[in-house]
Amino acid sequence: MSGPGIKLEAGLPYALLSIVLVLVLVQPVKAQSGWVRKKGETFSQLSYAGYTSDTYYNLEGEQVETAEFYQHNLYLYSEYGISEKLSVLMNVPLMRAQGFSTTESVWGIGDLRLDAKYGFFQEVLPIAVSLGVEVPWAKPNRLADNEDGFSSINLPTGDGEWNIHAGLAISQSLHPLPAYVNLSGGYNKRTSFEGQNFKDQWTVNTQLGYQFFDKVWMQVQLGVQQSIEKPESLVSFVRGDGSAFTQYGLNLSYLLNDAWGLGLQYYNNADFIIERVNVYESATLGFSVFFQKDFSQKQ
Repeated sequence: MSGPGIKLEAGLPYALLSIVLVLVLVQPVKAQSGWVRKKGETFSQLSYAGYTSDTYYNLEGEQVETAEFYQHNLYLYSEYGISEKLSVLMNVPLMRAQGFSTTESVWGIGDLRLDAKYGFFQEVLPIAVSLGVEVPWAKPNRLADNEDGFSSINLPTGDGEWNIHAGLAISQSLHPLPAYVNLSGGYNKRTSFEGQNFKDQWTVNTQLGYQFFDKVWMQVQLGVQQSIEKPESLVSFVRGDGSAFTQYGLNLSYLLNDAWGLGLQYYNNADFIIERVNVYESATLGFSVFFQKDFSQKQ
């Protein structure tokens, strides 16, 4: 066994089935897999990720130096297997704190995302399709006062819109090596807020995972995001309209036992596939603690 639950040649180890998602919970490119949780399997994770940057890429892709911007996120993520082929997923920022070096900090919950994921050919070539909704739970306008005391900037912890997310993922074990590879893509159908129509986005992501010493997993990832068209007017980077970037990252996960584990993540964006637009350069460091259990097994 490569981890509690599933032989590697039969599919992704139970311990890793959702660890692959922790790498990019803050940014839009999400590493998905073709495996789904079986009935009664559950996974929950509490994770932190944050970054500080003064390098911004505007809607023309030009690099601009700004006052230092920072963002810190505390996420709760959960999965549960409804049947042998259907899982439900939830992800919500329990806390998001952000601001500039020249403003006060704003705090708040983020938007809630719920997904259903259905798997095909799980024992041969795991494929999964997903459909989800992002609910605008967060306060869509959060004013942060500038240090001059006379002006403020809007730094919402959510984008104020409903989103519909669709995804497709294919995975393959590299047995007899303790490794796997994922290829996934997604489409974000965006809507509007206060009369502003946001542009839809697409993502593509690939990921390679390798197991060391039975308890350590390493994943490397490369992904891209781009909007289908350029916004018609000046927009805030916080709402992500018109954003584009290439993203790369590294994740290390350590299994403490069959139920608990720890994770450490690093990721950043770059220009080498798709150039950055309406986004901050964001060298992000994160860590997580996760819990997993198969409730279908008799105690």
